[in-house]
Amino acid sequence: MGKKITARDGPVLGIDSSAAMFEKLKHESSRLQQGWHPYDAFNFLLTAWHLFEDWANSDDPRALCRMKRQRQRLPHLMNFVLDIVRDLVNGSKHFHLTPGTAAKRRVGEVHTGEEVGFYEYFFHENLPAVTVEDHWYFSIRVLNNVMVRYFEWTFDDSTPVEDFPRDLLEAISYCNIVNRSGGPSPAVWLLGIESAYGRKT
Repeated sequence: MGKKITARDGPVLGIDSSAAMFEKLKHESSRLQQGWHPYDAFNFLLTAWHLFEDWANSDDPRALCRMKRQRQRLPHLMNFVLDIVRDLVNGSKHFHLTPGTAAKRRVGEVHTGEEVGFYEYFFHENLPAVTVEDHWYFSIRVLNNVMVRYFEWTFDDSTPVEDFPRDLLEAISYCNIVNRSGGPSPAVWLLGIESAYGRKT
């Protein structure tokens, strides 16, 4: 039996909840990690943004996973990464931005991963990446790690809103090259780094 579309319901095929959308994101993350292809990067970022921005409205207003997607409840650093994902999605979907959207843009430069520059030398990753405010550097590998970890926390009902993952904040902070502290690289930041050296397209 099908589902009649009424009132303000949107027709969907197979994905009818935030939890199902998160499963889609994990599937796209898995594909992305197999080769860091731009098509998979596009799909992953688009799903991540809509899971944050739009699909929260499909959940009960009292649901923990909905509260964890409210910007005012998130740390500044997580909102910073969400702005980067928003910029990449808007740019990828629309190419030319409206004046209002362009005024909010945080991303200052997009790297193909094929250049020979400071960041490529420093990280030894030949992956697509972005530079934000001249000294923040996020490769697609790191954005993948950060967003998957964020949504793991989002859909973990055993963790309160106030208990934002410290390992996630450390991974984001590590992307600030100018103010990076010494010591080992954060575990979330390191995930998948082996596949970043020999990318295939």
